[in-house]
Amino acid sequence: MRILKSKVQRSGCDYDLHGVDISIVIPTLNEEKYLPRLLKSIRAQKAECKFEVIVVDGFSTDGTVDIAKRFGADVLVAKTNIAEARNIGGLYAKGRFLLFLDADTVIPIGFLNDLKHLLEGGVKCVIFRPEPLEYARSLFARIGYVLGWILCRFRLTNPCYMGLAIDRSIFKNVGGFDERLVYSEDLDFLWKVSRVVRVYYPKQLSIYSSTRRWVENGRLRISECFKMAFRIIQYLVLRKSGMEYPIYR
Repeated sequence: MRILKSKVQRSGCDYDLHGVDISIVIPTLNEEKYLPRLLKSIRAQKAECKFEVIVVDGFSTDGTVDIAKRFGADVLVAKTNIAEARNIGGLYAKGRFLLFLDADTVIPIGFLNDLKHLLEGGVKCVIFRPEPLEYARSLFARIGYVLGWILCRFRLTNPCYMGLAIDRSIFKNVGGFDERLVYSEDLDFLWKVSRVVRVYYPKQLSIYSSTRRWVENGRLRISECFKMAFRIIQYLVLRKSGMEYPIYR
């Protein structure tokens, strides 16, 4: 694994790795199209806390790594699946709390301050209300995200596209993400965590997530919706996943 550690300081929050409040972990693979929007939203936070950004890249062949370094992130490069990438970032992190975000998400202004106050109030694990990043007026997109958030509360769908924050000690206590799972590793993680602590679903904290997985040109990708449902059922019934991770561009 290669570690490309940035020394860049950003306004609004100290990137000093001592006394870090929140470590933001972002797994990437060829995400030059989406990653800049997420990193810009993080840089614009004006946060009243110390945070670090860790990008765990799976040997991207585009400009993903250069973009991450330009925004001041610590970049770890390793050939991994997404569960391993999240674990690498979580173990490398210095923060008291870990925030796992997908590269195709955006956080609103004030998000990190609200999250810090929530976590310091005793909450151990948080999953956020998703809002569509694209096609915000699409009925399919809005219904899909509302349904996903409801299903997640019953541990029946994958949570990480919504963003997941957790106390670092709980992350270590449950053993992180199961690296044997190529996908549905975050659903498995949710089941493990929910056995240890209460998972909190705050209505007031939302995150913008790309609809690229299941909406294309404003139309529902029916075949992809069935595939996603199959992967979830496969995990829930068999507690395993297939061997090929679905990639969306």
